[in-house]
Amino acid sequence: MTDGNVGPDEDETPVRVEHPREHVARVTLDRPDAMNAYDEPLLRTLVSSLEDLDADDDVRAIVLTGAGERAFCSGVDLENMPLTPDMDFSDYEAGLGLFQNVVRTLRTIETPVVAAINGYALGAGCDTALACDFRIASENATIGETFIDVGFVPGDGGAYLLPRLIGEARAKELIFTGRHLEGEEIVEWDLARECVTADELLEAAESFAAEIAAQPPVALGLSKSLVNESADVDLETAFEHATRAQRICSQTDDHTEAVEAFAEDREPEFTGE
Repeated sequence: MTDGNVGPDEDETPVRVEHPREHVARVTLDRPDAMNAYDEPLLRTLVSSLEDLDADDDVRAIVLTGAGERAFCSGVDLENMPLTPDMDFSDYEAGLGLFQNVVRTLRTIETPVVAAINGYALGAGCDTALACDFRIASENATIGETFIDVGFVPGDGGAYLLPRLIGEARAKELIFTGRHLEGEEIVEWDLARECVTADELLEAAESFAAEIAAQPPVALGLSKSLVNESADVDLETAFEHATRAQRICSQTDDHTEAVEAFAEDREPEFTGE
């Protein structure tokens, strides 16, 4: 497997895709001069890159991070915003939909995603991190729902995601005040699994992603779907969906391999089939 970029011209693409470990892809938001702020090309390329990796059977976990030392994603690029207040509503809806589609994609692809938060993750960048399945923070990381600072609401998923992660009251505190959390604070608020030094961040994220990637991919993807929908369906629907998922898993080669490996007292080797 070789490292490489997604897109027709590596000098132009705002997203860099590499494969640092077996079955693990690293996706880097690559606009460091703009603190990896979102413009339309970055929004669209990120979604297409994630979708392409999700369709790649050799990729079983993704690490998402930002280029440079300053930012994971600092939010929207104010000089290149894909939406303005004077737009017709349908155009405004489409513009905001570009941001929402990043969160939608992260939540709906089957491949688990680990956010390696290397610096500022503010506004839409915060919501991107929250939409990932796991977060590991650098000691230099800062996250914040900063929409209130400009008289906005979290338009791309923060008001949906935060209560599910930390509860309603604490979510309201962050959203209503625009408070920033830094370094270890992010872990203390249960928004990251660990905080490490800047030098250790990618190693920690990729090591954890590799641990996930070692699990049976079909079961992983279906488990992600069941957990993500759990707050939005009733118990009987959850049972119904779990039964279907379990049936699918029971018919995979990986299930057979897991049972045989257990009986033979060895580590299983999963193929994703």
